[in-house]
Amino acid sequence: MRCEKCGFIPNPGDQVCINCGAKLSIIASSLAPEVSKIQVEEEKKDYKKLIIGVSGGIIVLIIVVFLIIKFIIL
Repeated sequence: MRCEKCGFIPNPGDQVCINCGAKLSIIASSLAPEVSKIQVEEEKKDYKKLIIGVSGGIIVLIIVVFLIIKFIIL
C-alpha cells in the first residue's frame, strides 16, 4: 500500500510516512508486509538485470581488448 499523500511505499508497521510525514491508515500498515514481499521480488529482478548487464559489459570489454591486442601485434 502507498501513502495516500505522496505515494511512498511505507515499511512494515509504519504509522507515519517517512517521506512526507502523513499519517498512514491502519489498512496500509497491516498490508505493508505483503507490499514488502513484492518489493523484495522486484529488487531481486533488478539485481538479476544488473548482473546480466555488467557481465555482458565485461564480455564486450574483453573482446574489444583482445581485438586491439591482435591488431597491434599483427
